[in-house]
Amino acid sequence: MQKHNQRYRIRIVKDLDEFQKLETTWDGLLINQKYHIPFLCFDWFKVWLKHFMKDNKLFILLVYDENRVVGIAPFIIRHEKFKGIIHTKKIELIGNFHSHVRNFILGNLSSDAKKTNLESIFDFLQSEYKDWDVIELDSMPEEDENFEIIKGIAAKRGLKQREYFCFGDWYLDGINYSGDEYMKRRSKNTRSGVGKKRRRMERLGHLEFQVRTEKEKLDYYLSLYQEVRGKSWKHPEMDKAFLNDSRRMAAEKQCLKFGFLFLNNSPIASLFSIISNNIAYLMEVVYDKQSEEFSPGEIIYAEFIKYLIDVDGITEIDQLRGDELYKKSWTPQRRERKGILVFNRNLKGRLLSFLITKMLPIVEKNEYILSVKNKLSGYLRKSSQP
Repeated sequence: MQKHNQRYRIRIVKDLDEFQKLETTWDGLLINQKYHIPFLCFDWFKVWLKHFMKDNKLFILLVYDENRVVGIAPFIIRHEKFKGIIHTKKIELIGNFHSHVRNFILGNLSSDAKKTNLESIFDFLQSEYKDWDVIELDSMPEEDENFEIIKGIAAKRGLKQREYFCFGDWYLDGINYSGDEYMKRRSKNTRSGVGKKRRRMERLGHLEFQVRTEKEKLDYYLSLYQEVRGKSWKHPEMDKAFLNDSRRMAAEKQCLKFGFLFLNNSPIASLFSIISNNIAYLMEVVYDKQSEEFSPGEIIYAEFIKYLIDVDGITEIDQLRGDELYKKSWTPQRRERKGILVFNRNLKGRLLSFLITKMLPIVEKNEYILSVKNKLSGYLRKSSQP
């Protein structure tokens, strides 16, 4: 146990076997957070580490108030050539492209308690564990105050930082009405378009929408989803083993729902969702490209959302990562996921800070320099290939 001040103590978890013992503590703390539980729960990280840990080092910080864990910083340490510039020891929140958010686990602490908790982590990283060059906190949710708290903490301690945009997130909250009322609140073009396309498709045969949840039949539902995806415009899934494991995890927790649209008993569209705390996190929709003129994606969206409102009683829809144009029609509110780089005051940290906060903006604003940089990067990549 590392002592860091009179009230809080920090313990480092570096070993996967030790990590396995944290499930009860981890999820017991997380359950009091309202948002993003499916993507911050212990099992999500367990699956992620199984597939993506590789040569990175586990570096989970547990914050204790007396003998009680009041905060978790789910970090890994990555040794990399940061931004292609210099070999760096980087501390980052566990996750990658598949992580719809990354965040600290702080339960339902008050704003002041969160600030004190996060300050204890940064104090520890400055006074006791100093062997790092940069901290990268990526994909943090805008609606959570942790991001702004961390910016203030870094500034107060004189640590250089750079904030950056990660991606947009379209959502709709405050749903306290029926599925039919939800559709009435959509634009006239959306409503009429769904109705007309549905009637046209029904002239071709029997059109049926189904929702499936049975975890015992998950492999079958996944095969149906992949069947539709194979007939869509989308490429085969990257990291399919991880995605299937994460879907099995959600199914075991009984929060995974598949929606299917069948035409004459053949699947032509699929959409699935993870439900938690009355929030429906909508994952990607796929549909048979040959049926594109009938907009099966819009039809299944309408049916699935109405089902989630009327049957599951959801009060919020979150469409997760991305600013695709269609999302605004269904969830007109938008928020952002942000990232921040915090640089250490050691030699490499100062050098990286200068390069990233001073030089990189100049390069990005100068089209000629940026063009030369991109050409040189491409040449170097080709010359390094066998």
